[in-house]
Amino acid sequence: MSPRPSVQADTRRVTLEHLRAFVCVAEDGGFQRASRELHRSQSAITQSLQKLEEILGSRLIERRQGHVVGLTPTGERLLPSARDILARLGDAVGTLQRPELSGRIALGVPDDVRVGDLHGAISRCLGLNRGLRVEVTSTLSSHVASLLEEGRLDIGILKTTAAPGEAGPAGRGLASNGPAPNGPAGGERTLRVEPLHFVAARRIAAGDLDELPLVAFPEGCAYRAAALRALARAGTAVYLAYVSASYENIRNAVSAGLGVAALPVGAIAPDHVVLSAADGFPALPPVRLVLIVRSRGALFDRFADVLEGAVLQGGRSIAVPPAGRETA
Repeated sequence: MSPRPSVQADTRRVTLEHLRAFVCVAEDGGFQRASRELHRSQSAITQSLQKLEEILGSRLIERRQGHVVGLTPTGERLLPSARDILARLGDAVGTLQRPELSGRIALGVPDDVRVGDLHGAISRCLGLNRGLRVEVTSTLSSHVASLLEEGRLDIGILKTTAAPGEAGPAGRGLASNGPAPNGPAGGERTLRVEPLHFVAARRIAAGDLDELPLVAFPEGCAYRAAALRALARAGTAVYLAYVSASYENIRNAVSAGLGVAALPVGAIAPDHVVLSAADGFPALPPVRLVLIVRSRGALFDRFADVLEGAVLQGGRSIAVPPAGRETA
């Protein structure tokens, strides 16, 4: 009986350059942008990707007429692990170049938006900094804002439809590179911005309805607050036809024709119709995902850098993935 091929031998043939080429092409959507990102020629990027596919015995990138059109199922499976390997390497090297983090951090994160590999980033940071203690509170963005205002959080991530420096969720002020309530801190960082739109199962003329049925998240959601403000300014009467904390339920309610919802671009389902001024619907402000550093000190600024990197590496959209399993 012939010996089985050595899996370990194959894994040793996979290099970090192979993984970097794959991740960059997958995230940037093309070889040209990956070439600029990695400061390597397009042919070198292509060769690295082809070598990785040869080692794994499977195609990772779907190409059509020389253009990247997406990932194969194998590529989709590999991408999260490849990202994690590169992130762990970056964390390890960065940790050795800086003093170890030590202390307690109270962190608030939203459970109403997707924020990249936040859990993985926190876990890796704790593994590399044994003296670090992170206490995480996951809640609605409006509650994160309240906890920051009350001084119960050192750092918070939340969504808002306010412009930098304007009132945030539930009318609360967000720092804008200015002093926190108890002294100067790291201020506010905009992590991502995404358009917000009214959507329905079919085209609806707002003026044809006595009252507009609104499908919305619970009170405290920035989408809901922005929709109600815009409709009130337009003089459109509204009633809450369906309220849920689940993105999946909200999307399904819209698809079933139960009403109109305000959703960010990344959460709009294929069977949703975007409603515009031509239909009598007012424009909505964009949604921002912001990181606020309330407490002073290098500990909090450095940990905020870790969080920012995790969010930015997680993609540009701040909505849930198509399956819609996250809550609002």
